[in-house]
Amino acid sequence: MENKINLTPSLEDYLEAILQLEEKNRVARVKDIAERLSVQMPSVTGALKNLKSKGLIEYEKNSFINLTPQGKELAEAVLSKHKILLSFLENSLFLGAEKAADEACRIEHSIDKETARRVDNLNSFLTKTYSEKELEKIILG
Repeated sequence: MENKINLTPSLEDYLEAILQLEEKNRVARVKDIAERLSVQMPSVTGALKNLKSKGLIEYEKNSFINLTPQGKELAEAVLSKHKILLSFLENSLFLGAEKAADEACRIEHSIDKETARRVDNLNSFLTKTYSEKELEKIILG
């Protein structure tokens, strides 16, 4: 998919949240998105209107939110980058779970798919080549 839609990190977070809610509950609701992202419901409504105008979600006031095929593809790409980064930060850089999650969320918006793939390859190489103790010694000194 190279018909590039420019989204802010915040809108990417909304897509990711909708995807995760759809996977968990089959549907996403404004209230659930607000809780997941720790934002107010009017903020969610504004973001949903923006995503709808870009053709990334199906949404009518007081109804469930569904990703369009294009929205799902974008959300899956963001979530994939997040998972790759989270694994790398926890398993290769030995960051704590909370710090790794915060960092992954910030970085996922700044890298492209190819960079994420290379980070994933590096993470796989490091964790397969070195024992956890060896790698920890290399990384932490």
